[in-house]
Amino acid sequence: MTRAPQQFLVCGSLAFDHLLRFQGSFEQYQTDYQVEALNASLPIHDYRICYGGCGGNICYGLGLLGMKATLLSHAGCDFDEQYRRHLTRLNIDCAHVAISPDSPISARCTIISDDHGNQITGFYPGDADPNLRKLPSELPHIHDIDLALLGPESPELMLRQGRDLQQLGIPFIFDPGQWASKFTAPDLEWFLNNAHYLIVNEHEIAVIAATLGVSLTSLADRAHTIIVTRAADGVDIFAAGRLQHVPAIYAEHIVDATGSGDAFRAGLLFGLSQGRDLNGAAAYGCRLAAAALSSLSPQDYELPADLFS
Repeated sequence: MTRAPQQFLVCGSLAFDHLLRFQGSFEQYQTDYQVEALNASLPIHDYRICYGGCGGNICYGLGLLGMKATLLSHAGCDFDEQYRRHLTRLNIDCAHVAISPDSPISARCTIISDDHGNQITGFYPGDADPNLRKLPSELPHIHDIDLALLGPESPELMLRQGRDLQQLGIPFIFDPGQWASKFTAPDLEWFLNNAHYLIVNEHEIAVIAATLGVSLTSLADRAHTIIVTRAADGVDIFAAGRLQHVPAIYAEHIVDATGSGDAFRAGLLFGLSQGRDLNGAAAYGCRLAAAALSSLSPQDYELPADLFS
């Protein structure tokens, strides 16, 4: 990119999150009761339903930060009940969310969290038809977009969008998330060769390296830029043959970890829009992630007072 990006395209899922809280530690529970094959019965302390999906979460953060963002997604009819208004009040362009008229519900994500930020997640993509969704090239203002983010969705959909963006000459971020294990080696090779940035957590980068049969060092040599989030251990950035580390921001009260990674991505994009280098942009991301950790749901946190300090 030759200039700081100002307008973003976010391609990603929309979902309604069902957040459950287990009081205590999954690790201690496994030690006490010798859990095998994930066969466990957990008492739940708290239960909430809230707005979610990686596409929606990232756009929420960008909207809070006053950035221009277009959401490209698909959903069931329930998105139009309140979720659309929730995002448009933050000036997020939701005009290109394809609604399946025969699908009453959008995706559902059920997450059980313990008191240490560990999570067990189940994701149902819903039955909304992804074929109703536009390609980036079909957006009337696509040539105003400076940077796109491909959030976690099916490999087929992400590849279709990625190839479309590559033909348009628009730089994009590959963010495979929980779908990382579903990509074939040739698919991952294509993304490594064409994505401007790869953003993953430490588990996802290990999955990608294993699929390709290479070490993390070798992987870093083949990609343009790899950003690896490591929760409380901060962020590693592999770029131009160098490894740089950005420390995490301490969250005094971890209420729920759901959506904190998406908040990091919104903060990172904001930092890039301000002309910061990757370290400076990642620092913004860490601040926003800490704010999300201290909130009840992925889309109710507020901007931290020290964000711009």
